Amino acid sequence: MITTMANSLRLSTPRPRRHGAVLGPEDRRQLEREGWRTTLDYRENHVRSRDGRLLEVVPSWVAEAERYDGEVVVAAACGPTPEEAWARLRSSIDVAPPPRSGARVRLLRP
Repeated sequence: MITTMANSLRLSTPRPRRHGAVLGPEDRRQLEREGWRTTLDYRENHVRSRDGRLLEVVPSWVAEAERYDGEVVVAAACGPTPEEAWARLRSSIDVAPPPRSGARVRLLRP
């Protein structure tokens, strides 16, 4: 296969985009558009028998979101898949916004 090359080292040839149209779960993207900073963690719960044999591995995804509106607000939700965790987190924030944290954050200005 023969491709075109750039005539200059400063200007490269145009390349097609490498990612698809959807960049992530829609619930996570919506939370980030609303000003939430999000993280996703993966955990496993190992279920063992009395003699120590591994019987089952239960996956758990933890979606967390935080936002600063004069005070730090934090919310979290768990689910068996990342999409389920984001959906649960977004619905819990939409139904009842998380309570404000007790400690205020002070911003020092020079």
